[in-house]
Amino acid sequence: MKVLVLPDWAAQFCDALRTRHPQIELVVSTSEAEATEQIRDAEALFGYPTSHQFDSASDLKWIQTLDAGMEGLFGPVPQVADGDVTVTNARGAGAPMIGEHALAMMLALARQFPRFWQDKADRRWDQGGALEEVEYLGDKTAGIIGFGKSGRETAWRCKAMGMRVIAVDREPVDGDPTVEFVWPLDRLPDLLKESDYVVVTAPYSEANAQMLGKNEFGMMRRSARLVVTSRGRVFDNAALAEALRSGVIAGAALDSVDPEPHPPDSELWDVPNLIITPHIAGNAEKILLDRRTFEIFEENLARYIGGQPLINVVDKAKQY
Repeated sequence: MKVLVLPDWAAQFCDALRTRHPQIELVVSTSEAEATEQIRDAEALFGYPTSHQFDSASDLKWIQTLDAGMEGLFGPVPQVADGDVTVTNARGAGAPMIGEHALAMMLALARQFPRFWQDKADRRWDQGGALEEVEYLGDKTAGIIGFGKSGRETAWRCKAMGMRVIAVDREPVDGDPTVEFVWPLDRLPDLLKESDYVVVTAPYSEANAQMLGKNEFGMMRRSARLVVTSRGRVFDNAALAEALRSGVIAGAALDSVDPEPHPPDSELWDVPNLIITPHIAGNAEKILLDRRTFEIFEENLARYIGGQPLINVVDKAKQY
């Protein structure tokens, strides 16, 4: 059985994997040309093939991707969705960091950090005005859209701050001690109306493209904030900009926007009460995320060899 590893950073972990599974041929690609040659008879792949490579892979049965989002595979290689190759992703590798980042953005909004950064730039000390604006998270409600691994990591951190936590999810999911309710997606309006912080951790798919627009922002409390840690395509840019400018909602923090990189002439850069970070919520020290991503591959490889069900299997029809 040949297993092809594409990302060069994974080489540091492969010697231990060879020792653990001496029966497999583990090949680390050093170039695109080598990958194109080696994939022809590979049974399993860690990484992202090109469309041409995938078409030439006659023995390929399983692809393990490097991310939770699936755009990196189904976008460049749409034919994967129609074939028999099993696809698994790295869902959960960055979840603890995403939960931490979501909480950091909520705290930044509640404690008015953007204002104080500007005050510092203006060399202004305005304690009186600030005292009227800073808020306490502990008595607020966090509404989480998408209660998967990232949603759960966000939920327990919110609960630890003393917040009430509710959630919705498109799929039936088990509850959790940190969350009061996990409603089906048709209860989204209820979540929007009850939440002080609406946190989006749901993966992107065609079904939830721009799921938050003018109508949804209008359902939120005027004091509410939006936090997005998953994908920018789940909300309408123009509708969010207008909601912030007109005071329909009080603020937002986005780790992902559409498109990326975000163009300098986008209206979002000039919108008040908005924090933007460059799609880094799931990252930390590189070695940490690399290790966690590779550990998912390691577990799945052991399961594949042993004939056990794989984890993080992607529904190719839904593309998540």
